[in-house]
Amino acid sequence: MKAISPHFHRHDFCCPCGCGFADVSIELVALLEAVFEYFQQPVLIRRGCSCTQHNKACGDEYASQHLLGTAADITVEKTSPDDVANYLEATYPQKYGIGRSESWTHIDMRLTVARWRE
Repeated sequence: MKAISPHFHRHDFCCPCGCGFADVSIELVALLEAVFEYFQQPVLIRRGCSCTQHNKACGDEYASQHLLGTAADITVEKTSPDDVANYLEATYPQKYGIGRSESWTHIDMRLTVARWRE
């Protein structure tokens, strides 16, 4: 598949169910490029876009940003999820949704500020 940025392809964001949904936000891709540049390590998309069925299968029963193509759960090679979340929170203190988990970091382009730990 064609690259949508220097380090990401549309297929990186495809819904895992195989439906083909991969309409990812350009703002999200730009933010993930900034994460790559900061850490100088590959950014792996664990979950990007989700169709309604896959979103429910993941346990999201609310209007998830993954449904809009404006969210990603990521890992950064050789970097702890807390270090990634700390960078995002310091860089975007008044923007976005940033969630922490033991094994990944969530980032989304919501219009309000949100922070949480799973």
